[in-house]
Amino acid sequence: MNAKPPTTQGRFADPGVSLYVLAESAVQVVCPACRGRAEVAPWLDGQPRSPYSIRWPRRLVCRACGHVKNWPGEAKHTISCWGGPVDPYFRQPLWLRADCCGSQTLWAFNERHLDILEGYVSARLRERGERPGMTMLARLPAWLKSAKHRPEIMRVIGRLRASFPQ
Repeated sequence: MNAKPPTTQGRFADPGVSLYVLAESAVQVVCPACRGRAEVAPWLDGQPRSPYSIRWPRRLVCRACGHVKNWPGEAKHTISCWGGPVDPYFRQPLWLRADCCGSQTLWAFNERHLDILEGYVSARLRERGERPGMTMLARLPAWLKSAKHRPEIMRVIGRLRASFPQ
């Protein structure tokens, strides 16, 4: 998988990614048929694509039960939905989500997203990137940025990471 974001002795530099970039890789979701782990990934079938990855067609595939569903992408009347614990295309619950810090929900699209959150939360010094205010980290909720929640968030990230097969 991808290397973890740069951290050095408690420092973390914002890698400057958005949720859209993280969703260019497979998004881990709960299968609507069997409730197992499924993936939503770009469905690159050789056709010309939009330069905007959020408009690429997607395919939901569950390797456990064989369930498959397609999202057409640029077709008329299709809209993606961003910013919560559901997949932005099929609106299925994310596989990597858990209750945290009382009534909050910690969620991630995939292992790379989890790596970035882990690096950010665990760091004592958090450095902004070249585009402050425009990245996924700049838009995190206050409870996730708070140092007082660090131990609990790190425990939850560990539980989420354990849900990946070895």
